[in-house]
Amino acid sequence: MENFELVTPNRRSPQFILYNVPKEIEEGTLKSGLLAKNIFLADGNNKPHFKLEFSIPGRDKRSNHWVMSINPKKYEDFLSKEGLYFQFTRLRLAEFVSIKQCRKCFAFGHTTRGCDPSNKQLCDRCGDISEENHRCKGNNCINCRESNKKLRTNHKTDHSCLDRNCKTLIRQKELVIKRTDYGL
Repeated sequence: MENFELVTPNRRSPQFILYNVPKEIEEGTLKSGLLAKNIFLADGNNKPHFKLEFSIPGRDKRSNHWVMSINPKKYEDFLSKEGLYFQFTRLRLAEFVSIKQCRKCFAFGHTTRGCDPSNKQLCDRCGDISEENHRCKGNNCINCRESNKKLRTNHKTDHSCLDRNCKTLIRQKELVIKRTDYGL
């Protein structure tokens, strides 16, 4: 008989998003600028309590939003802040709960890059295959429909699968939050 080893998966670190960072600001400049103006972001040896993960293009073409992972023990400190100081401005800060959702099949847990190549592009509103002469039949959430079928839930399906109030999306966010180490 083979030996098995039980391993507890690592929990994800809490993440926050910094809004409207000027596009020309590079990662290193942002990191050093944040450390210079926000004392609580580093320990006594000037070791940062955060890591800049990636940027997301902002609505206006001149800015990006930066996602940062933080030390779980510092979660409460970050939560109490409404912004961080950088150079001569205050950048708005909010908790970031990232859900991977494919923009091809609209399933959760992977992005378009990781989607099965045999999957066809679906309509985000009705869930049918979105071909040249596709006529959308109205809102019918693919994910809630699947959840009702497989998990015997009773979610309404009269919305787009990209709707922020989708019960299946909310459930995915809850699962990510459960897997997050808040240092409590």
